[in-house]
Order: sequence, then C-alpha cells, then structure tokens
Amino acid sequence: MKQLITACILLGCTGYTYAQGNASTDITPVVKLERKADHYVGVQVNGLIRQVINFNNNASTAPVNPYLLTWSMNSRRTGWGVRAGIGYNYNSIAVNDGITESTSKLNDAQLRVGIERRFSLTPKWSAGVGLDGLFNYNDDITSSTIRSFDTVTTKIKSKKPAYGGGAMGWLRYNINDRVMIGTETSIYYIQGKEDRTVEVTTRKFDSNPPFNSVITTVETRSKPRTSEVAVRLPVVFYLVVKF
Repeated sequence: MKQLITACILLGCTGYTYAQGNASTDITPVVKLERKADHYVGVQVNGLIRQVINFNNNASTAPVNPYLLTWSMNSRRTGWGVRAGIGYNYNSIAVNDGITESTSKLNDAQLRVGIERRFSLTPKWSAGVGLDGLFNYNDDITSSTIRSFDTVTTKIKSKKPAYGGGAMGWLRYNINDRVMIGTETSIYYIQGKEDRTVEVTTRKFDSNPPFNSVITTVETRSKPRTSEVAVRLPVVFYLVVKF
C-alpha cells in the first residue's frame, strides 16, 4: 500500500513538472512594430486669422494660394515622401440695377501631386522642398444684359484645363508633437488651352406698327492658348496635424 501511494505522488510531481515546462514554452514574446512613416494633413487658416486679428477691414479675402487642403507622407528615416494638395472655389454673383443685369458663376478646381524631402532644423522647426505636377480646371459663365429700346445680352462661356509643374518649399513651427503651423512658397509654370464662346443677342423693337421685335444672335468661338509663371509668396498659413 505504501508503495502504491509513493508511486502516485511521484507521478503527480512528474505531470506538474511537465505542465510547467509546456507553459513556459507557450509564452510568445510581444514585438512592437515601429512606424516607418508619418502622415501630415494641413488646412489653410488665413480666414481664421483674419477673424481673430483684423488689421484691415477692406482687405481682399481672395485666396493667394488655391490649395485649401494638403496631405503628405514622409519616411521617418530619410525624410522623403509624397505630397498632394487640392482646392475648389465656387463663386456666384448677381447684380441688377434695373438697367444692367449681370450674373457670374465661377467653378475653379486645382490639384497638385508631387514628391518632397523633409528636414528637421531644430526640435521646434522643420522645413521641406519638393517638386509638384499640377492640373487646374476652370468652368466659368458670365452674362450681362443691358435693357433699353434695344436690349443686348452678352453671354460668355469659358472652359480651361491647364497643366504644369514646378518647385516648392515650406517651413513649419512645431506647437507640440502633433500640431504644427507653417507656410509655403512655390514657383510653377502653367499652360492651358481655353475653349471660349461669346454669344451676343440683340432684341430690336420696330417703331412702326405692328411693333414687332427682331432678335439676332451672333456667336463667336475661340481657343486661345495661355501660359504663365505663378510665383506664390509665403503669405498663406497652414495648420498641420501629424498622424
């Protein structure tokens, strides 16, 4: 009987030791993966700054840089990355003083895609340089009507795709590890071909009975080519968040 009890105790100890050995081999080490790139999203804040600090109530509110939103992804090791910017502007204006009536509808879209290199200047300052490719598209309609004994209506339709590219640079101040404020400058060459249609409609009233009106319409189409070198100074501020 004693021999049977001793054998059971030894068997239990052996099983416990085996279970402990298996438990130690089942532990999987946790490996923390290091991020290789950072994402930066920026938005223009000039309008907000003008609301907070208004130096001139008559200052123009037209954007001097058409790219409202920007995005970039940069390698943490080398600083190289890709970048993009997008902007859109819609403006509708109608004026009527009883004699002259004019309307304007402006649809302008801008897109840029490129590469850049980011540099850390100090713990608080960073800078970058890059090259961009551009695509712009304008779709504008303006109409003007002058009412008198003879009424003349002039309607202008303009569609203009444009392409180009150039160099840019930016400078940012780190408010904290995630939030930055910065500005940028660029020099771009842009060329395009405009499809313009001018339609002039004249309504003349006959002064003799039966006082009928005569309507004549003259339409002129043209496709002028345009090119420009656009230099944008660093007067636009971006609020940038790092992810």
